Amino acid sequence: MKTERINVNLIDENEYNPNEMDENHYLKLVQNIKRKGFRKPIEVRKNGERYIIVDGAHRFRACKELGYTEVECIVDEIDVTEAMVDTLNANIHGSHNPYKEALMFKQIHDRYTLQDIEKLTVFNQGELKDRMDLLGLPANVQKQIEEMQAKEQKEAPVVLTFIIKETEKQIVMDALELFEEATDKNKALLALCKSVLEKQVKSDGAN
Repeated sequence: MKTERINVNLIDENEYNPNEMDENHYLKLVQNIKRKGFRKPIEVRKNGERYIIVDGAHRFRACKELGYTEVECIVDEIDVTEAMVDTLNANIHGSHNPYKEALMFKQIHDRYTLQDIEKLTVFNQGELKDRMDLLGLPANVQKQIEEMQAKEQKEAPVVLTFIIKETEKQIVMDALELFEEATDKNKALLALCKSVLEKQVKSDGAN
């Protein structure tokens, strides 16, 4: 592998990356790069005279928005299947589009056995099978699952606007930011609500 500065106009995002970032997190990423600069190179692979991103699509997008003409890149000599494996391992946190992930698993599975994929990635065979099973579901069911996932990502902020004062909202939001997974955020929020309700019940019982 080698590191080099590459013109942003020669770099393309891949079409298979399942990792997604909501608008709030993306704006924070842009502000962080604007304040501290672009510190972590993105990973790309050569594709003829151009380059395709393996890891770092959101950082790349933020840099383009900030007016960068070049970005530091780690150039890997790998094919698309190997790139997919690297993308999966580089994006173990955050929100994933389940169907893009399933399509990646299927394409990787065309070359490797499930046992091999388990060794190459952070996913076990059960997770791989469950995700690929989604590809056999009817289109309307797939859409329902995608809508449920999107709702889950937005669920905590919506609830917050109802249960706390606006002045207190940022404190709780900052605390929830310590969790990267949407499901973990929701669990933390539920624990907070439960604690408040238990205290209220005890207080009502003492009066």
